[in-house]
Amino acid sequence: MIKVKQLYLKNIGPFVEQKFDFSVKVGNPDIHIFTGSNGSGKTTILHAIASEFDYFENDHKEHTSNVFYKRFRTSDEDEKEMSLSYAHAILCDISSNKVSDKIVCYKCRSCGNLHQNYEKTVSNDLKIAKIGNGYRFKPQNKDLENYKNAIIAKDILNKTFKFAAFGYSGYRLITSAKIQIESEQSFNPLHMALEFVKEKNTGFLVSNWIVSRYSKAAIEETHGNKELANKYREALNCLIASINELTENEYIFEIQTNPWKVVIKYYEKEIEFDVLPDGLRSLLSWLGDLLMRLDEIPWENKSIPVNHQNIILLLDEIEVHLHPKWQYQILPLTRKIFPNAQIFVSTHSPFVLNSIDNATIHKLITQKGESKLDKKLLSQTGDSYSFIYENILETFNKFGYQTMKDLKRFNEIDIEIMKDNLENEKEFKEIIHRLIKEGEEVTAIISSKLFRIKRIKEKDYFNGEN
Repeated sequence: MIKVKQLYLKNIGPFVEQKFDFSVKVGNPDIHIFTGSNGSGKTTILHAIASEFDYFENDHKEHTSNVFYKRFRTSDEDEKEMSLSYAHAILCDISSNKVSDKIVCYKCRSCGNLHQNYEKTVSNDLKIAKIGNGYRFKPQNKDLENYKNAIIAKDILNKTFKFAAFGYSGYRLITSAKIQIESEQSFNPLHMALEFVKEKNTGFLVSNWIVSRYSKAAIEETHGNKELANKYREALNCLIASINELTENEYIFEIQTNPWKVVIKYYEKEIEFDVLPDGLRSLLSWLGDLLMRLDEIPWENKSIPVNHQNIILLLDEIEVHLHPKWQYQILPLTRKIFPNAQIFVSTHSPFVLNSIDNATIHKLITQKGESKLDKKLLSQTGDSYSFIYENILETFNKFGYQTMKDLKRFNEIDIEIMKDNLENEKEFKEIIHRLIKEGEEVTAIISSKLFRIKRIKEKDYFNGEN
């Protein structure tokens, strides 16, 4: 079984040269949260990790892996010059913690898309792979090679897997679809699983999967095969339970049979996927798709529930469309559903950042268009939102735009008045009048300075007596 131990980026996106260490202390969740301003490279990191697990060959007709190649800063003149621009990942075995493979992903001079090579000699020192002839074309780890080859296979039923990797964007929205129960849906669950914005037929696949599992379970139950029936319902029940927990049972799945149809009921009112709240549609889009794919994978250890299998899960801005109440719950819920997943998340949300204890936060900063890792810290549910805003998100605006503007100007004129400069006194009074209307919290902020002016300058701006 595999996890990502380290990632190194050179001349990709806003990164000139940056290493990310994904080691975690025993007992801490293997969850990594990337945060930083727009353009700091959060999505670049997730796409870089995805590219290390994706399949690349000389033919790139079908997809270009999240157009990750467009983030490369330089075009290599030949394959021996991979040091100019590349993404390098070190993978480790979960049980032994030993290095299982080192992968370099670079832009191909011939086709312009991505290629991969693997270091010939894999050591346990976590060093970056040597550049030059020290590469091979296939992974050393057989499970990884088996997985990568299966991504483009038409049929994977004759294979078994120990792990899988998936990427999702919070901007995906599920749509309604017709049910085709008479024909068994046939697709490779590993195919395109690392595309963050997947095909638009997610609603069709998820709806048909729900109906298929529901009907098969019902048939097996009538035959007295309760164990098999429960197995068919395993992932489906996980999806339903997750939605129920997040929405506090306000939204209930219902499967209708004449005709076959998947709807969600909201206080007895039937709602199709298309018209659900966008937050729920976004959640269903990636969570439903992921559980469906996990359910379709032929796992080596079938005794483990599909949502407990070893997976690498990449989630780009999962808080999109979600109310703060749901933002606060989404990461703990994801960890609960997938307890053995290594999870990588990008976010701007303070409600995600302090929703779980001891996840690793990778804080990025950008200077003159170049980004780097500022610091690593552990998330704490005891941190206040104001602390997170100021110390992690570096957002110091506690009030709305106009109020912050007025407070800034108030402080500037306050300094002038203390120096006996009354040139802007009229503007000062107008600002005080506006700020007092904003309520007790804002009034308390300006009161101390107004009382000081009254004591020293004998001007009572607070009560308008001067």
